[in-house]
Amino acid sequence: MSLKKIIHSFFNKTGIYIGKRPVYKGKANFSIDGLHYGMSFPSANYAPWLGDEAFMHIYSQIKKNTLVDIYRCYELWQLVAKINSLDQHAAILEVGVWRGGTAGIMAHQMAKLKSKANLYLADTFAGVAKAGANDSFYTGGEHSDTSQHIVEDVLKNKAGYPYYKILKGIFPEDTANKILPNEIFGLCHIDVDVYTSAKDILEWVWDRLIPGGVIVFDDYGFHTCTGVTKLVEEYRYYNDRQIIHNLNGHAIMIKIK
Repeated sequence: MSLKKIIHSFFNKTGIYIGKRPVYKGKANFSIDGLHYGMSFPSANYAPWLGDEAFMHIYSQIKKNTLVDIYRCYELWQLVAKINSLDQHAAILEVGVWRGGTAGIMAHQMAKLKSKANLYLADTFAGVAKAGANDSFYTGGEHSDTSQHIVEDVLKNKAGYPYYKILKGIFPEDTANKILPNEIFGLCHIDVDVYTSAKDILEWVWDRLIPGGVIVFDDYGFHTCTGVTKLVEEYRYYNDRQIIHNLNGHAIMIKIK
């Protein structure tokens, strides 16, 4: 085994991701549709997940079922606990479940907290939907290598949380009617990769989100998901929310009123 592979193997076992330097048309610093990109290397090395045995256990079980790195997985883990402290009855919604990895992370935390809040998991199980003019790379149908059975296996046999419902189809058009009519939400994880889909979810969930509730936009800041970044930036200066740009690939939108 080469030295490079040994180093990558070591970091992968500890949950630390080593990515390739993004290059677009031969340039490391570039812009797409007015959005500017360049490689960021945060130097902070605080890694609280390494001391969190419950998280590391479930992460080891589900990491092959997600494309989300350990930094973002741990952020979701912590946010579930925070929302539970705000309102134990507030439901959680994830749209863009793929193979159930991040759903398993959140569900296991809910089980650990002895929560009985509903966990709604929405996915087409046919790949990315609603790709359009605001999306520079996705064209539709990507990430279709999944199934409801794969997600069910994670929830039942790894996460151990019974209060979940899988919503198969395009959300919200096809499946929002399966959510309880008076349901309130504390956390919404949007991992759909494209502008229109993310916007439709945001607009549906916002009025159902509790004050202090959080919407997490995955893939914010990645140049392959320009539509998600565009969408978040459109809402940056609304006075009813606060938006935090994490260099790990998350945008955190907090409802303040």
